[in-house]
Amino acid sequence: MRAIAVVAVAGCVLLSCARPLAAAEPTVACGLLTPAQIGAATGATIGAGSPIAKPTSCQWMGQGKTVTLTINQARAGKSPVDQFNEGKANQLAGAITVESVGGVGDDAYYVYFAGTTRAGCGLVVKKGSSVFEIRVYGFELSQAKTVSKTLAQNAAGKF
Repeated sequence: MRAIAVVAVAGCVLLSCARPLAAAEPTVACGLLTPAQIGAATGATIGAGSPIAKPTSCQWMGQGKTVTLTINQARAGKSPVDQFNEGKANQLAGAITVESVGGVGDDAYYVYFAGTTRAGCGLVVKKGSSVFEIRVYGFELSQAKTVSKTLAQNAAGKF
């Protein structure tokens, strides 16, 4: 009987330790990409990242190029995955283009305004229960897609 109790207690301890490890996800955006990674992807000399209002968002800038990374948080009663699915289905009457992309995370899509590069190009990535967006500015659309995908692949490895 004593051995059963010891095994039961040990099992509970292991489960309580394993659950937080499995649920751990990044909450500080600036640590997900380095200036060197961003510089390699953008071709620009990029400075250190700085948080945008909260630690879950970060911005890097240099030589007319800007990169932002935002880790989605639950808001308005919606999980990050709910927000991802809603965003992927939203086209806003043709004003915003949503385009699926493979090769990064579990699912991903580009989002950008039709006919313009002024508002940048975003790549929204779902990996497990986490969602993040890389947005790049200062590029033509085709190059913005390549840059954002490269950076998203770098960041996705940390989720």
